[in-house]
Amino acid sequence: MKPDIPVRLKKEPLIEALCEIRFTSAQSSVADLLPGILFKALPNKYPNIVRLPAADIPAPIAEQDPNLRYVPKVRLEGGNQAIQIGEHVISLSCRRPYSGWEAFSTDIRTLIGIVRDTGLIERPERFSLKYIDLIQLEEPPSLGCLNLNLRIGEYEIDARPVQLRTEIKEEGLLHIIQIVSPAEASIPGEPDKFRGVLLDIDSIRPIQQGESWSEVECDLDVVHSASKKMFFGLLTAETIERLEPEYWEPRP
Repeated sequence: MKPDIPVRLKKEPLIEALCEIRFTSAQSSVADLLPGILFKALPNKYPNIVRLPAADIPAPIAEQDPNLRYVPKVRLEGGNQAIQIGEHVISLSCRRPYSGWEAFSTDIRTLIGIVRDTGLIERPERFSLKYIDLIQLEEPPSLGCLNLNLRIGEYEIDARPVQLRTEIKEEGLLHIIQIVSPAEASIPGEPDKFRGVLLDIDSIRPIQQGESWSEVECDLDVVHSASKKMFFGLLTAETIERLEPEYWEPRP
């Protein structure tokens, strides 16, 4: 039997969690209007407002270029969380230390409620949950921590440098998986860089015509469970044990 999925890991490898919602705007200037509304609706939670480089791109150019259409223009920062806003996108991110799904999903639902009630959004197009983990168990970093066999000709790709991207469709979701080894990451406020195997899982749920915000809220937990299942399925049993898993019930 496969082991149960842990509730959490004591040696948490998570670098950042992010929920992104892409949408069709009911009017222009959403990126100009939403920050003030959110700042007022969430007093003292995100006190810092940062104008991002994409804010200087002319709107007609950004609207027509698919690479720019969903780029955020403004960021609201507070503690280890941030809201990013563009003309057709809004996201909420949480850096290490991760607050846990219960707290993070509550903040996501609060954000959804505020944005939905503004009337600025015509309809959501898709939402996604992205988890970026850095597994630091070996030096030099090795793909041996993953449930992955990679070979090119006669060469085993294990401790060699590698960048891998693939897409897996499963039960109405699209999981975009990226693996980089070795990889380095830094956390604002922490002086040291982290080095290990980067595992990036972006789980996307399209919103079909006729669906609405209610589908986003209802399926948040579904997408989270699918992403979590994918993450643990990509780790070897030894890696999971070394990350010190915690389960609902005591293990024999």
